[in-house]
Amino acid sequence: MRASIICALSFGALLAGCDSKATASDPQSAAPRPEQKSKEYESCGASMHCADELRCFDHTCRRMARSTVGDYYAALGAQAKGRGEAEAAIAAYASALGHYDSEKVPLPPDVDCAYGAALAAARSNKDHAELGARVLHRCLLAVPAASSLREKALTSLATLQEVGLDPLLLGGAKVADLYLTKGPVKPATDKLAVTVTAVPQPTKTFAAMTEALTAQRTALVSCWEAYNSASKKDAMAVTIGVRSGYAASEYDDETGAWILKLEAATATAGTPEQAADACVRQILEPALKGAKLAEAFNSKVTVTVK
Repeated sequence: MRASIICALSFGALLAGCDSKATASDPQSAAPRPEQKSKEYESCGASMHCADELRCFDHTCRRMARSTVGDYYAALGAQAKGRGEAEAAIAAYASALGHYDSEKVPLPPDVDCAYGAALAAARSNKDHAELGARVLHRCLLAVPAASSLREKALTSLATLQEVGLDPLLLGGAKVADLYLTKGPVKPATDKLAVTVTAVPQPTKTFAAMTEALTAQRTALVSCWEAYNSASKKDAMAVTIGVRSGYAASEYDDETGAWILKLEAATATAGTPEQAADACVRQILEPALKGAKLAEAFNSKVTVTVK
């Protein structure tokens, strides 16, 4: 009724025609204009609030065009990353990207962001770290400023500082060619502590062993720096079998001597652990011999720097 009265009173409406069914509560009048609709990963109350190619799920606008096989491999990648299997996670995410590409389905940012996080987790490999920075920057450019995906991407990018990430490159509106353009951050060593344990612990000479080894802090920290650089681990613990015993002289007019021997290394050759073992051995043997340990023992001596 009201709409008819308004229509009758308006001279312009008489010329153009009027919809007598229009009401103040007409759903068409409540629908947001195209420029007001939410983009991907922005909030929504219903699908009508999302851009045309998106639908509202859990109050977030999401795309419907997905590769089921691609998402399956992304799920495998997430599981592998959760188990700490970085290389397996990277391979799975790469397969996910491959299926999206072969099916000609645009890659969703959530898969790309997860791929970047997996690459960053394997930052000890420089190629993985460089590609991870690029993918994560691509992720930042694709998701809304307040989304959880952006927060996670920034957290992963922060771990790349130690391998030379230049954060200023993330301010660009497009991805860069290189990101690891700064030197790796040198770890602080002033708060590192050297501790010594032995199992079983020698009764008389353990204090002398500890004193002799902690006095070699500077040299042991150098071992830690090399190990930290190669493994990206904050703690270095090297266990070496040590035997001490008295060897009597075969001559009656000569006294015997205390002999110290180290067991053979067991760490896998070519690994950071093997390099750390070799480094500590070069320090441990002369230090213990200099301590003149006059006691028989057969112990596993562990030197820890962290």
